[in-house]
Amino acid sequence: MNWERLREKVLDEIYPEEDELEDARETYRRISDFIQREYGLETHFAGSTSRETCMKGDKDIDIFVLFPEDTDRQELEDRGLELGKNTFKEFEGEFEVDYAEHPYTKGEIDGHEVEIVPCFDVEAENIQSAVDRTPHHSRWVQENLSEEQRKDVVILKKFLKNAGLYGSSLKVRGFSGYLCEILISEFGSFQELVESAQDWKEEKLLDPEKHHESLSKKLNDKFSEDSLVVVDPVDPERNVASVLSTENYAKFVYRCWEFSEDPGLSFFQKKEADWTEFELKQEVQGRGDFIAVEFERPNEVDDLVYPQMRKFMRLLTKKLEKHDFRIFESGFHADNELVRFFFEVEMDLPEVEELRGPKVFHNSKHLKQFSSKYKNTFVREDRLYAKKEREFTNAKEFIQDFLEDDVQELKAKGVPNHIADRIVNYSFFDVMEGDEEWLNYLAEELNL
Repeated sequence: MNWERLREKVLDEIYPEEDELEDARETYRRISDFIQREYGLETHFAGSTSRETCMKGDKDIDIFVLFPEDTDRQELEDRGLELGKNTFKEFEGEFEVDYAEHPYTKGEIDGHEVEIVPCFDVEAENIQSAVDRTPHHSRWVQENLSEEQRKDVVILKKFLKNAGLYGSSLKVRGFSGYLCEILISEFGSFQELVESAQDWKEEKLLDPEKHHESLSKKLNDKFSEDSLVVVDPVDPERNVASVLSTENYAKFVYRCWEFSEDPGLSFFQKKEADWTEFELKQEVQGRGDFIAVEFERPNEVDDLVYPQMRKFMRLLTKKLEKHDFRIFESGFHADNELVRFFFEVEMDLPEVEELRGPKVFHNSKHLKQFSSKYKNTFVREDRLYAKKEREFTNAKEFIQDFLEDDVQELKAKGVPNHIADRIVNYSFFDVMEGDEEWLNYLAEELNL
């Protein structure tokens, strides 16, 4: 399909009409006027709606209240909460208090999801917290994106969202909205970005404002774990893509290659599941042996739970592999109440394992070390081997043994704190007994 025709079709489905954008702007103006009138403070309209890089139906209005730089931190927090609460009351909106680096209010006003965030009105080089940086991000985007490029940002967001790569939370570890805006500004358009990205290497560095001729040792060390480094246009020592995982970076590069090979609407439309629950169960049952463990979700936010779950999965994977259990697939699924993790695994091993030793010829020192450690030795071809009984021959029994400890012992083994507190009360779970959400998750993980 011709790219221009495809672009028009995608935008028709996902880009907001002017009256939708104007409704958001008018709501912001009314709230801002109230804050300025009652508190004498200027505000900044932030977020994708303000920058016209939002998708159709997005109702988010982020309002940053600009406090003078010399304001006491406690005063900023107290007055910020007070004005936020009073603003929602003025507009008869429901709200709650949430927390970033300091508390703020969020809720609903006239059908819009509104956040009222206090911040210091400072130059970019003098920011005191991450929220102080946001107005500078907004201004940079306003100055560096054309009208057509804003639309391409939304196309990129949809492209990423359909691939499960959009979002900078520690749950997703994908691309933030601001990162999308920078990429479109840097490459000029969605099409040019995709054509470039399909050839990106394992490590990619972008510095839109040319802050550095080359990265210093300090920054190289700081960014050493990051596959994609995009130097923040308003903060030379920050990588905008720092949360992006290596796997998701690779998925993006591959997705760009797929699109370049055969562009089409399917990259922007959510594929409807064509499995019935019965068919899903049949497919999963045909895969082999599964171990699934279920326990109560830690009462913590996603950005704390998901990194700990990943750490725990790495720990258990390492332990299983050390005991020779072959893992085909693994993953975890969390909702508001429960966490389940699963392994598709080679369930049973022979009771006896063979250990490969040194070569026989001209190796008397190593022969003596090996034969003194293992009694049942024998020669195969030119090498010494030994037979040894396995400690565990069943993967489920191994996991059960590993988890049969109290909380402190689990933590001593390396189980993350919040996971150890909950998994002490785990139970094995039949993968066939899950609801549709679980089964769809499992089918996606297994590439069914």
